[in-house]
Amino acid sequence: MRRIAIMAEGAFNWHSGKTATGVIRYSQDKVVAVIDSQHAGMNVAQALDGPLGEDIPVVQDIYAALTYQPDTLMIGIAPRGGALPPEWRWQLFAAIEAGLNIISGLHFFVSDDEELLRAANQRGVTIWDVRRPPNKKRVADFTPHRTGSHTILMVGSDCATGKMTAALELDIEARRRALNSVFVATGQTGIMIANNGLPIDRLIADFIAGLVEEMVLHFTDQYDWVFVEGQGALNHPGYSPVTLGLIHGSMPNAMIFSHKVGATTIDGYPNCPLPPLKQLISYNEEAVRWVQPDSTNKVVGLALVTQGLSEQEARDAIKQAGDETGLPATDIWRFGAGVLVDALERFFA
Repeated sequence: MRRIAIMAEGAFNWHSGKTATGVIRYSQDKVVAVIDSQHAGMNVAQALDGPLGEDIPVVQDIYAALTYQPDTLMIGIAPRGGALPPEWRWQLFAAIEAGLNIISGLHFFVSDDEELLRAANQRGVTIWDVRRPPNKKRVADFTPHRTGSHTILMVGSDCATGKMTAALELDIEARRRALNSVFVATGQTGIMIANNGLPIDRLIADFIAGLVEEMVLHFTDQYDWVFVEGQGALNHPGYSPVTLGLIHGSMPNAMIFSHKVGATTIDGYPNCPLPPLKQLISYNEEAVRWVQPDSTNKVVGLALVTQGLSEQEARDAIKQAGDETGLPATDIWRFGAGVLVDALERFFA
């Protein structure tokens, strides 16, 4: 088990720091400190204003983090473009000098930086660039999954709508019911949590579906319930190709649709309005039928994000979305995944 200090300087919040919050919430490793000078002196729960990490301090810098005896420094942000903030470099050098291994999910590969790599080699520590893709090429074969296995893909209306959280919580609830279940990671945070998976937003477009297919087939051979983390959105103007490759590669038997309540446009794209939920759902169901015309695949339930709403407002929004779509709906983080696992069990029955 690692002892992790998470680097989230100036970006420790639910959105920009979603890698940090995901690892804190779900990793089997122990997070001993978060680095963010803006919230130094608080604990994680105070900094996020939420029920997470009351026992984890937020500290000023790497030197303050070292007092909690970490063995790993993890970069805990997922900025647009995935660059390493240049003002962070000294903290990475200090961590390496102190003997900490480095884990990074950025598009920028830390191990490609000659100075950082040289320092790591001299100190004998490792750098794990989570997004470095496998050196492999594979075009999809369209191979059927094992009979009796169920592949459930998370899709959604935008990035950062809780697709990873939904997949993880569904897997946890399924295993609680003694179902033979697994979580399949397709993004940097999920890979950090599961210690396996594919960084599909770094794969060559021709090979996304093929490599995803290979990974999912590996899991469907072993597990009856395979919950695949989603990425992006089919309607996203920047990331739709990744989503489509994931849909066709995973060949899901069912989908769970995630959406942030109150969102009206794609985040960061004010001129890209969101269609109604039923239309967004139909996009994803139709994309499956492009390659499986006889598929009975459908979106089986809604995983909503109601952050910022009161409990009653959240329940009202969940009911409204359910009435609008005719689907079971919940906020998994607030109310658990039971409603959606119930829906999936009914669907596959």
